[in-house]
Amino acid sequence: MKSKRLYGASFEESQNLVDKKFVMKSLKESSNKQDNGRLEGKIFTFLLGPLVIKFFYFFKNYGGPAAFSEKLLWSNNVFNILFYIALTLSIIFILESVFCKIRYNKQKANREYSYTTRIVAALSWFCICGVATFLSATGSALNSVFMEYFYVVLIIFLFWLINHKLNQNIVNILYHQKNKKDVLSKAEKVTNLISKYVLILAAIWVLIRAVITGYQDLIGALAMDTAPLLMACFMYVGVYIYKQDIVQGYYLKKYSEQYRQLYGFSKEEWYGVGIKDDERMKLIEKHLKEMED
Repeated sequence: MKSKRLYGASFEESQNLVDKKFVMKSLKESSNKQDNGRLEGKIFTFLLGPLVIKFFYFFKNYGGPAAFSEKLLWSNNVFNILFYIALTLSIIFILESVFCKIRYNKQKANREYSYTTRIVAALSWFCICGVATFLSATGSALNSVFMEYFYVVLIIFLFWLINHKLNQNIVNILYHQKNKKDVLSKAEKVTNLISKYVLILAAIWVLIRAVITGYQDLIGALAMDTAPLLMACFMYVGVYIYKQDIVQGYYLKKYSEQYRQLYGFSKEEWYGVGIKDDERMKLIEKHLKEMED
């Protein structure tokens, strides 16, 4: 029996996921002009990672973290090391995105997949940098280094759980496996339970610590206590929104020629070979209008 893998579907099976609407959307957003704007967006998002570390560095030294225990905050040297590591990796990611844009410049139909995967990576990188930055403040606000490790485990577990649920949903669409509803239902219940109560439990924990240690800045302590999880939530939302688009884009790229023939596009319209971009987009708009009619 053939294994039902997320990226192992045949062309016929992939059509259960890659519908006409997604193909039309991909072609509408495949112009050179729009691709240039997307590259700028990716560069900006990748730079947000080191910027959030530098922001907290200044806040730590000049903002006066009254709610924190100074002895549990990471030192300036640690934040400087984190900043330069994050900046170096961000530059590498940016250069890879630039190279990818050049490589895909002649492969118009694959641009949607290229953009989606890299914008999710950029958003995730920003969130990872934010989580790493605020872990120090969380441990300090709660006067407990244990909470730093707790948040790391919790964030990784939630990411796995959400991604697993999304994968199962997409596999069901690809292969029409309706018998996995029970698995999805359990995963959904666990995810909803954690997301619904974890912040409430964290707030109660802050109040308890406030009574014991006499914190004055409860709002600051609460903000720093929940900051790592809130930063991770941006990543979860990005994965949740774009996961299906990424898989759809993968199959549109994998079976590019088959989909071109299926929807009756010429090679000039689909690949843009030997034709100016403006003229190509006019042909695509005309073809898409005919498809809608």
